[in-house]
Amino acid sequence: MGADRTLNVCLIGCGHMGRLHAGSLAGDKHLRHLTVCDADPNVAQMLADNLASPSLEVVVAPIETALRQKHFDAYVIASPAHLHLEQCAIAAESGAYVFCEKPVAPEYEDILEQLDRLSPYEDRIQVGFNRRFDPQMAALKSGIERGAIGEIEQLHIVSRDHTPPTLEQLETSAGLIAETAIHDFDMVRWLLGGEVRSIACYGAALVNSDYAALGHIDTATMVMIGENGQQVVLQNSWRAANGYDQRIEAFGPKGRLNVGNPLSDLVVFEDRGGARHGQISDDWSTRYRQAYSIEIASFLECVARKGKTSPSLSDGIAASKLAHFAQLSLQQGQAIQLQA
Repeated sequence: MGADRTLNVCLIGCGHMGRLHAGSLAGDKHLRHLTVCDADPNVAQMLADNLASPSLEVVVAPIETALRQKHFDAYVIASPAHLHLEQCAIAAESGAYVFCEKPVAPEYEDILEQLDRLSPYEDRIQVGFNRRFDPQMAALKSGIERGAIGEIEQLHIVSRDHTPPTLEQLETSAGLIAETAIHDFDMVRWLLGGEVRSIACYGAALVNSDYAALGHIDTATMVMIGENGQQVVLQNSWRAANGYDQRIEAFGPKGRLNVGNPLSDLVVFEDRGGARHGQISDDWSTRYRQAYSIEIASFLECVARKGKTSPSLSDGIAASKLAHFAQLSLQQGQAIQLQA
């Protein structure tokens, strides 16, 4: 069966991320049967009721039951981060393709312990680094690959959320570095086309001092050196008064490539009070809505064609490795040299 085959997919987790992916799944040409699961069966049933249509059969099942089935072509795992690793392993062992939201696990050591279990399924596990699928980021990558700026000498990534998380939300969060900056670590590797050889991380709770009591920072600046000597600066924050702030600049001998924040309105109004233009997005799901849709479509196309997934399990592990050593650098107060 080729790219026109219809698929039977199981979605694990019906929270905000699960609902976002469910919308993309429901509109895909390959999908005919969708099973949705959540720790709260009522939440799963509400989503199923909203998604069901004449062209899509949607049923609800307990998570443990669904994970041990053998008839799914693919799983989409959008549960809390601490559940990803075990659920991903069980799903992959069933013979299905797996889309696993980032991070693969909050702790890098946990991934290493399960590496022998996961490695046989490398080509069938895709990790949810959606920014690779954003058209603007993809155009930036294309410009780098065609040599528009020459070899990258400096890379600067700004990644700031608009609204800080609540203390309650942080109870299940892997933190700013392991769960938020994980996207940026993947972007660094993807844009450089190689690995990082050293990392230094500086962080503190500057937005909310109460975060520190829970062991969290909310503001970080990281300096990395690529394997070819490229200089990388990554800045993260859980607060940005101007909106969801996502910018990248790649600089080389021929010039620079830059992705800014898309504006809600391109019309600029000027009067004696100055110039004003549209605002940027307030949240990640608005800014990257198109990227999430393309990401799921790409995954299902890969499943239908029985191809190799990308970004792969190895990409997910490499990003988690950078997060691990960034945290180690923060704790030790010094740069960490990374081995291949």
